[in-house]
Amino acid sequence: MHDIIEACGGMLDGHSFKAYQPGGPSAGLLPASMADIPMDFDVLQEYGTFIGSAAIVVLSDHDSARDAALNMLRFFEDESCGQCTPCRVGCEKAVKLMQADTWDQPLLEELCTAMGDASICGLGQAAPNPIRMTMKHFPDEV
Repeated sequence: MHDIIEACGGMLDGHSFKAYQPGGPSAGLLPASMADIPMDFDVLQEYGTFIGSAAIVVLSDHDSARDAALNMLRFFEDESCGQCTPCRVGCEKAVKLMQADTWDQPLLEELCTAMGDASICGLGQAAPNPIRMTMKHFPDEV
């Protein structure tokens, strides 16, 4: 990841590397401390993420992982086709829960499990990733 950031011109002055999405919103967020992981599908799976759309997003210390995760869930909420209840209602409920001052982590984890297990397509199955990755890697923000 460090090589990719440097190839793109580096971090803005006054900003330090905090986190990144290795493959779009479905991939969730990894902390900068995991930046030496090769950007390879098979390798990233070991860390609970994947290449996905290969749309890399980098966050600095001026950004909030919590806000980024909420933004990702709003995207999934908007993109849900609405065909299945776990995705349609799950994304909507997740957004509401994530707007609270403090996340109800047990309830969010239960919601993530239901969405992952019962959603018809990959969107609903992957939507929990930003929630889980943020709770795992950025617990102080939730």
